[in-house]
Order: sequence, then C-alpha cells, then structure tokens
Amino acid sequence: MLVLKPLPLNPKPFLLNKPILPKTPTPQTLKPHPRPRPRPRPRTIPSVLQWNRKPELAGDTPRVVVITSGKGGVGKTTTTANVGLSLARLGFSVVSVDADVGLRNLDLLLGLENRVNYTLVEVMNGDCRLDQALVRDKRWTNFELLCISKPRSKLPLGFGGKALVWLVESLKTRPEGSPDFILIDCPAGIDAGFITAITPANEAVLVTTPDITSLRDADRVTGLLECDGIRDIKMIVNRVRTDMIKGEDMMSVLDVQEMLGLALLGVIPEDSEVIRSTNRGYPLVLNKPPTLAGLAFEQAAWRLVEQDSMKAVMVEEEPKKRGFFSFFGG
Repeated sequence: MLVLKPLPLNPKPFLLNKPILPKTPTPQTLKPHPRPRPRPRPRTIPSVLQWNRKPELAGDTPRVVVITSGKGGVGKTTTTANVGLSLARLGFSVVSVDADVGLRNLDLLLGLENRVNYTLVEVMNGDCRLDQALVRDKRWTNFELLCISKPRSKLPLGFGGKALVWLVESLKTRPEGSPDFILIDCPAGIDAGFITAITPANEAVLVTTPDITSLRDADRVTGLLECDGIRDIKMIVNRVRTDMIKGEDMMSVLDVQEMLGLALLGVIPEDSEVIRSTNRGYPLVLNKPPTLAGLAFEQAAWRLVEQDSMKAVMVEEEPKKRGFFSFFGG
C-alpha cells in the first residue's frame, strides 16, 4: 500500500547538487579601476641664495689685506690659504704674500713647497724677475704665491716696509694686469716683521680664538693697527666649539665681539679636517663634500669681497640639573 508523505517546507535539499554560481554584478555596480595619479613634479623655485650670483667687489683695487693676530698658532696661515683660494674660486685674481721670513708655512698649506725657486729678496737683488718669483697655482691659475725669503736665508739690512710698498706698486703696473686682492700673511708677534707686513696694507683681518691669551694679544694688535692708520679691521673667530660654549667653558662669539669691539667677518668651527688638509697640502675649501669649516671660510671670503660683516648669535646655555635637594634650595 502506497503512503504519500508531504513535501518538506524547505526546498534546499533539491538544490544541493546544483553548483552555486557567484552573483554577477549588474551594470550599475560596475566601478572602473582607479588609475594611479601621476606624482606632482616638484616646482622649480628660484633660489635666492647668495651663491647664485657673483659677489660685487667693493673698494679700489688692488685691495691690500693683512691677516694678523699677534699670537701664534691661532690660524693666520690657514685663514690666508683658504680665504685666498675662495676668492680665486669666486673669479678674482689673488696674490698671497708669505711675510714670515724664518718660519714660512703658506707654501706647505697650499702644496706649492717644491715650486718656490725664487723669492722677493732675489727679485730686489736683481737675480730674477717678479713674474719668475710668483708661483701660479695649477688648480686655480688666478691665484699666485710669493714668499719674501727662504727659511735659512738672511734678509738684507735695508729690507723693511718700503720693500712691500714697492712690491704692491710693481703688482699694480705689471703687464698682465693688477690683481684684485693682495693678501699678506703676517708673522706672529709685534716686532719688525709685524711692522713690515702691515706697512702697505689698507685693510686688516684679525684672527683670534675664544681664549684669554689670544684676546689680549688681539686687543694689543688692534691698537697698533689703528695707530698705523688702518681703520678697516674685521675679525675672524677661529676654533669655536658650541658644546663648550653651552657648558660655560668657552667664551661665546658675542662675548669676543663685545670685548674687542670689531666687526665680525666669520666664525670658524673646530674641525678635525683642518689638520688632515694641512698635512696633505690641500686647502680645506677644495674638499668634496665641503666641511663646516670650509663653508665658513667661503662665507668669510664672500663678506670680504663686499666689505660686509655678520652678527654674532647668542648660544643658549644648557639648563642645570636639579636634584631632590633643589626643592630645599640645594
């Protein structure tokens, strides 16, 4: 006998054997794939830095600048070499004179010690011409070096400030043209060599370091320069360490400027690369990539061209540590 069973209310068992297809999106749900937007190109903003223009030479040429300090070992020769080559790289013709008779070092810093065959004394004695004594740098042909004498030779009795005055007049009237700058590397001390070096100069760059002994000598030299009629005196503070200034172990540049009362031409930070460049005979401003000290020398040369100066910035001191007993005044 047949028995009829009612169908289940849920018809899902009949659909189990059929494949379940994914729903196809309708045209309304289709969205185009977003294309990657091109990255915006950086806008070329015209730079307003001073390096995009050539500095304007101020004053009458040739400008005779003596680089002095009074105290030895503060960086006069290093400043002369780096500022001189920076001026040459800016397109100006430069003649650097090493006025230190017995202890000349400028040729070593420039790497030209093997090319110095004649000196100014031999020019004045008639043994050679002036153009033979001028040593032209192969890297920058508008930079020339002239030494007064050889380290072991003795100066004639009549040699003095008039000899450098004659040299300046001869450079003005030479056939290839007058140089833009004549830099005189002054020897240490305030004796006859100092008087000889400052005689033909009409500008002075005073190199000092932020220590008491150097500042006392710099103050003395400033008075001697003013008595000689040199009024345009600018100052370069060398071997500055910011960490020692913050720890109150070194005077700040602002303190140095207040003590000497001179216009500030540049601030050179302490840099170990100075020793390496000195030993290699390769000036610091030619290093690639440039160092902080090299950039500071270049900026000082830029200000020297335009007879400009900079302002000292106060360095904030580190806050003192306060312990538990500070609440009780300790």
